[in-house]
Amino acid sequence: MESEDQQNKLLKTAIKHLLKPLMRFLIQKQLTLPTLMELVKSAYVEVAEKDFALEGKAPTDSRINLLTGVHRKDVKRLRDLEEQHKPSERLSISSLMLASWMSEAPFANKGQPLALPKSGDSSFESLANWLEMDWISEDDEGLLTLNLDTLQENQLSEDQLFFFAENLADHMAASTHNLNNPHKMFERAVFYNALSKESVLILKKSAKQQSMAVLKDLNKQALTMQKQDKESAEPHYRFRLGSYFYTDLS
Repeated sequence: MESEDQQNKLLKTAIKHLLKPLMRFLIQKQLTLPTLMELVKSAYVEVAEKDFALEGKAPTDSRINLLTGVHRKDVKRLRDLEEQHKPSERLSISSLMLASWMSEAPFANKGQPLALPKSGDSSFESLANWLEMDWISEDDEGLLTLNLDTLQENQLSEDQLFFFAENLADHMAASTHNLNNPHKMFERAVFYNALSKESVLILKKSAKQQSMAVLKDLNKQALTMQKQDKESAEPHYRFRLGSYFYTDLS
């Protein structure tokens, strides 16, 4: 078994490795270290306040300072700032609409989104109250089609950043849970590093097809269950299943 010093060394190495893609992205977006450090301090304070309370009581500024190393003056400033700008819970309208269009009759058939008339019964207007969406195309007959292949690229930047944060945060939460708890959450990956370009492209196509099939099926199940469960007085819980395919092939 590794010593505590060795574990800390390994942990620091792992954190540095997982931060590199984020650092690359931040440099591209011209977000420098001072900006990041302010965000890191804010996240430290928020997590300490929310997740490390004693006996249900909010921790003092001194306790947060001891837990995080953030200076007490910064702790007070950031807590006051959080109180003024509490984030609201946001569930993207587009995500709700897409869940129905991809799985729920009469808008979908066997997990495939159908082309919809603009108005009338089983129409787009019955699915949503707005039409200005770049990822929807209209054919010569006036039917609206969901463009799955271009959806992610054409989403509004607000939606992209929302799901960027939500998806990666939950993946990180699952991974850190698995490091700290004997009861593991599901987390698996496949990795190979000596493949030709042609092989990677074949695997990419196969991964997309198989992953979309799983996600569509699970979406359909969850949508049906949630309609039943939301009326229950029992506590409600959430889940997220994600899928990604990364390659260094440019």
